[in-house]
Amino acid sequence: MSSAVTPPDGDVANELRELRLEVQALRAQLARRTAETEEYRRRLVASRNQAERLATQLKALRGSSSWTITRPLRMRRRKALNNGWT
Repeated sequence: MSSAVTPPDGDVANELRELRLEVQALRAQLARRTAETEEYRRRLVASRNQAERLATQLKALRGSSSWTITRPLRMRRRKALNNGWT
């Protein structure tokens, strides 16, 4: 028997060409999606860092002496707003 490879006929060659184009398009799509995913990950990390900074600032604010001193005023205002006062 001969082990020579025979060239594909026209239909098979066309299908092979179409499949190669499809693979190429899928690889390009995968590259775009990978880039998008990395951008979303970067944004997520930045958002988490910002949330941590804001939580730290809020904790510092609530622990400050001015926050403690003005607590009765905030409570009174909140009670007035709840009772319909302005």
